[in-house]
Amino acid sequence: MKVYTKIVIDFSSGKVEHAESYEYHGPVALCGGSSGGGGGDSIDKEYNARMATIYEAQQAMSEESMDFWRSDYKPMEREQIAANRELIPYQKDLAKDQITAQRELLPLQTETSRKQLGAAQTFIDTAVKGVDVDSRVSQAESDVKHSFGMASSSSKRDFSRAGLNTNSGRYGMLMKDLNLSQAQAVAGARTMARRTAEEDNLNRLKAAASYGMA
Repeated sequence: MKVYTKIVIDFSSGKVEHAESYEYHGPVALCGGSSGGGGGDSIDKEYNARMATIYEAQQAMSEESMDFWRSDYKPMEREQIAANRELIPYQKDLAKDQITAQRELLPLQTETSRKQLGAAQTFIDTAVKGVDVDSRVSQAESDVKHSFGMASSSSKRDFSRAGLNTNSGRYGMLMKDLNLSQAQAVAGARTMARRTAEEDNLNRLKAAASYGMA
């Protein structure tokens, strides 16, 4: 038996232009046939019967699946297609309405954004500018002096109502103590006002520095 290892064919003419082969002598196995040398035309009936049974089972399953699709899925798919077709006009109208609404809202959104930017800039400018520390200190001192002035007037009225001499040494000592307390209160109020104002300015600068970073 000749075994070809290389064949060159001209496809336009169908002629073999070159061939390489060798002669083989030995056993040959046939697909689907019995083993052994010499070849033959024997048929494996049992094998063919098993394969036929498998093919018939597969065909039955395929037909069953097709019947199920025809009876259940096909009608449902038709209904879905019909429903989608009915929804198309509504979807188009909805899309148009959404576009129109967005166009109408655009000027308002732009104005709102402008106001937000303006408010943010005002906030930053105010934070950077800070509070007037000296004004806070002066206001605190004024408040303390006003309170002690009212206390001094009240004490003078109380002395007069009690029939005591407001020019006496006793009254003078009382005013001296009151003035000393006032001086201490003014110093404390000024220190506290300055510290509070500086802390307030620092917190404002922190807020301005971190604005928009969240």
